[in-house]
Amino acid sequence: MLSFTFVVVLLIGILFMGLPVAFSLGGTSLVLIWLFELPMKIVGATIFTSLEGFVLLAIPLFVLMSQILLDGRIGDDLFEVMNAWVRHLPGGLAIATILACAFFAAITGSGAATAATIGMVAYPAMTERGYDKRFTLGLLAAGGTLGILIPPSIPLILYGAITEESVGKLFIAGVVPGLLLTALFIVYAVYKSKRGGFTPMERTSWSERIRVTRKNIWGIFLPFLIIGGIYTGAFTPTEAAAVGLVYSLFITLFVYKTLRFRDIPAICLRSVTTSCMVAIIIAGAILFGRVMTLLRIPQILTEIIISNNFSVLMFILAMNVLMMILGCILETVSIILLTMPLVTPILHALGIDPIWYGIVVTVNMTLALITPPVGMNLYVINGLRSDIRMGEVIQGVYPFIVIMALFLIGVIAFPAMSTWLPSIMQ
Repeated sequence: MLSFTFVVVLLIGILFMGLPVAFSLGGTSLVLIWLFELPMKIVGATIFTSLEGFVLLAIPLFVLMSQILLDGRIGDDLFEVMNAWVRHLPGGLAIATILACAFFAAITGSGAATAATIGMVAYPAMTERGYDKRFTLGLLAAGGTLGILIPPSIPLILYGAITEESVGKLFIAGVVPGLLLTALFIVYAVYKSKRGGFTPMERTSWSERIRVTRKNIWGIFLPFLIIGGIYTGAFTPTEAAAVGLVYSLFITLFVYKTLRFRDIPAICLRSVTTSCMVAIIIAGAILFGRVMTLLRIPQILTEIIISNNFSVLMFILAMNVLMMILGCILETVSIILLTMPLVTPILHALGIDPIWYGIVVTVNMTLALITPPVGMNLYVINGLRSDIRMGEVIQGVYPFIVIMALFLIGVIAFPAMSTWLPSIMQ
């Protein structure tokens, strides 16, 4: 227990020195290797092997696909379709924004990309129609969180790689919770809008709805291609990422013609920057986990929990409180990579379903995207326009934080919400 306390204090100390998370984890690992006289050769071997997994190949593919769809303005098209179908309802633009976020989330797997893409088109549309500014900003930030819950999801890929669980089952497990959270956002948007503060819009004719839908059918089909292919077993998540990437290139270059071949090098460069950042964090976190294993920290924690007769509920609640605290100071990828190497042995010891726990973690991480001071989506929305202040964004997300916290309790209380669909998949 003393060694675990020392490790925690050392890691927190290095983090507060201002080093990036990847280098904090790597630096802590090197200090521990030196102090406990562990073999230095594990550094090179671990870093090399940490990035060679076939499952992890899906991350740069999904990142590149996300960047192609972002630059190809597919999010604008999705918002146009949703707006045509629901804009006459109370809070129609807000509902269209949430649905567009859900669809774009089912394409990209990135919360920040979802918030940025839909935010650029939805924010001016909603403010022009008289929607409360803070509500609009909070809605966009919270809607972006659907990007890491509705599959494909980069955090779920990392979770599957660490726990050696099926990423396909994790993806499918996120479908029902993702749709339910989307429905809760819509209910709140309708409630908020009925209290006033928006200008209703006229109903779109059926001919116009069909025209807009037919025009954008290629983009609408993409999430069904990815999720349906994984669910039916037609391809693995990594293969789904490759198929989605090729499909995205095809529709943006040849169907919508929103991209040109000369745009591709710049898109690749931007996606490589993001992928390399994630890869460095993965390497540092897996090295840290390897050192923890050699120091028997996971085994010690497991023995402590079992000897003190911790129930499953006590453990789940304690971990969620810890992750909420970490979510205020770290980003999603770092939290998952930092905690899961230590937690995985405990899951097996307590008989906890790793698929269900993966969804619990991911729902918790949606909160991390909008909790200050480090919530990534807060900064994304703050950067949309020069007239947006961070204080307004933070005030706008508070109701959605409450909704998501209550939803997290529901996911914990009803595991079948996450486990039913994977249990019947091929």
